[in-house]
Amino acid sequence: MNDLRRSRRLGVGLLSLSLLVVACSTAAGPSASVPPVGSPPDAPVTAPPSDPADPSLDPGGDGAKVVVPKPGQLDVHDVSADSLTARVDGSTIVVTASWFSGVEPCNILDTIIVAKGEASYAITLREGRGPEDVACIAIAELHKTEIAIPDVAPGTYQITDGTGGAAPIEVTVG
Repeated sequence: MNDLRRSRRLGVGLLSLSLLVVACSTAAGPSASVPPVGSPPDAPVTAPPSDPADPSLDPGGDGAKVVVPKPGQLDVHDVSADSLTARVDGSTIVVTASWFSGVEPCNILDTIIVAKGEASYAITLREGRGPEDVACIAIAELHKTEIAIPDVAPGTYQITDGTGGAAPIEVTVG
């Protein structure tokens, strides 16, 4: 007789547990990944084709976002360039600085300082943030900007990153 009572208690316990599991799972509602029955399907995701003539989309094929200084940012500070390249256009040296940084409005190029030395130029990039009070996400983008140094006398010049980040380069103006 004790075995019969023990079996009933076990059966009632398992039945109660089963009902509890079923009740909890149906009370949670449908899964977020399954649309309700009869709802229209989501619209397909589309984007306009990119314009290959727009140089800001992927200039040079490196995927960098071309940025220009926007003076007046808040909390401005120096940032290190990852690389420097240069080309000569007559008596002008055009330096391209590339660096990884965050997205706008949290990281915005504010100014570029060009310090002339003896047969050298030091480029310092300065970034800040916009006035918006937003949460900043931690996503890095490759940025690049061009700096024109006009009216350079013929000779060989060393171009450096003012923060010491990028390796120095040499440029010869003819």
